[in-house]
Amino acid sequence: MTESARPSHRALASAVLKRVSWFSTCKPETLETLLDEGQVRLLRRGEVLTRRGEPVEHLCLIVDGVLEVSATTPTGKRHVARYLEPGQLMNLIPVLDEQGAIHDAVAHEDTVVLLLGKALVQRTLASEPELALALMRLLCLRSRLTYLNLAESSLATLRARCARTLLHMVDPYGMPRTDGVSISLKLSQDEFADMVGRSRPIVNKELKQLERDGVIRITYSHFLVLDVTALSAIAAEM
Repeated sequence: MTESARPSHRALASAVLKRVSWFSTCKPETLETLLDEGQVRLLRRGEVLTRRGEPVEHLCLIVDGVLEVSATTPTGKRHVARYLEPGQLMNLIPVLDEQGAIHDAVAHEDTVVLLLGKALVQRTLASEPELALALMRLLCLRSRLTYLNLAESSLATLRARCARTLLHMVDPYGMPRTDGVSISLKLSQDEFADMVGRSRPIVNKELKQLERDGVIRITYSHFLVLDVTALSAIAAEM
């Protein structure tokens, strides 16, 4: 455990390991080994975990907080692939294929992670075949989402892409309220535009129209989905 991580962070890491589906079939002693040999680390807001192309030595399990996953071109154009919530894994592909990081990973807010070294991961996969199958299914799911996103970027309208981006945040970050579903993830308009993959003024225009249509409400760095059914219908448009 690093100096920046408190004992309570280990307890939180233990709870997440036992809760997430990827590790649900692992023996209790295996989970203890992951905790004992893994590294619990606290990333301050804006702190970098990995940079695209750099060597990766650890599989990362998000324990608490939010990890921003993005890529930036040499010209400075940035695309945010996702904001990972607790229970999600980061750097699975680089750990398995021993190539460089695919994305930049930066703490969106103070974030606690459990880092599992490559040798530890390989040992665990060899002794826990069900875990290997679970991670294969995870890779397949993420591949499907990547292909769907590629199709969306070419075929879907900007209005539909904005709606889909909002819907993707409902499950991990949605908090039901009497007037709708509040997205707890704090995002600036620039950050949301980076997720959609278009400029802020154009994306903001679409968001304002969704607000006028009574589908969402925009407050400072937060979104409230007033009508999930209507948002889903818009997201299905091509």
